[in-house]
Amino acid sequence: MNLHPIGDGGRAENRRIAALRQMTAEQLLHLGARQVVYLRGGMGDEAGLLVLYGADGSAIARPDDVETAVEMVAEWGLHFASIH
Repeated sequence: MNLHPIGDGGRAENRRIAALRQMTAEQLLHLGARQVVYLRGGMGDEAGLLVLYGADGSAIARPDDVETAVEMVAEWGLHFASIH
């Protein structure tokens, strides 16, 4: 049995996928770069220091704690990326 979503039958998703496949490697590299951030703690002498980085690795802010970082990201309309 095949299930089909109600709506455009997935055509919008297919158009998005097709558009992504047409992007150059350079365009893909920057895709979402302005919307994604990650939070990292300092090491060594900077233990306890938090830094909020953009997807390109540039430091954006130094929040006092994780809660403040979450508030900043939400206020700016950004999204966290999980870094392992």
